Amino acid sequence: MPDSNTSTSPRLSGRPQSIDPDGVARIALELFDQHGYAQVSMAQIAEASGIGRKSLYRYFSSKADLVWGGALEAISVSEAALNTGRQTGLGLIESLHKAILGALRSLPDLEVARGRLRLIAEQPELLSQASLRMSEDRERTTRFFMEHGVNEEQAEYLAIAFGAVLFTACVRWAQSTQPDPAPFLANAVQVLQMPRGLN
Repeated sequence: MPDSNTSTSPRLSGRPQSIDPDGVARIALELFDQHGYAQVSMAQIAEASGIGRKSLYRYFSSKADLVWGGALEAISVSEAALNTGRQTGLGLIESLHKAILGALRSLPDLEVARGRLRLIAEQPELLSQASLRMSEDRERTTRFFMEHGVNEEQAEYLAIAFGAVLFTACVRWAQSTQPDPAPFLANAVQVLQMPRGLN
């Protein structure tokens, strides 16, 4: 016979809660919009999302990580996307353009990405992290240029220029009412030019 003091509710296994990062981000963005980015705590985000703080911290170590994590997915150039662009016979800049547009359009929730980018542009604390947050992507882009005949110094300059132009285009799209980021990216990459003798 069971002990009368034993609870009949199931015991928690201690396994980390499975959460939907985009769903949490959507809730966090709503809180930031209502109360201000600085005024919202990670504890409040966890409570509003119906998850424990420990579970939230397993996915995002800070509010900045919550915002930047998804934003980087939107503007990141993957090796696979770059290779695909080159295999289709596109030029280097066109390959990068195609890779970024593909990354944006493959996101499960483009509006969440838009909200993250808009928030980054509005918050000096987040915007000041742009160079550091995008350093891995900048290095990947530099390698891409060097692998296709651009010398190291020019490759670094091009990667910096491409990252800045791309980020600005994505932010302009995020701050607009236009649903499609493609025209913003197309206008942005037109200002970039490859060194003579390379396409």
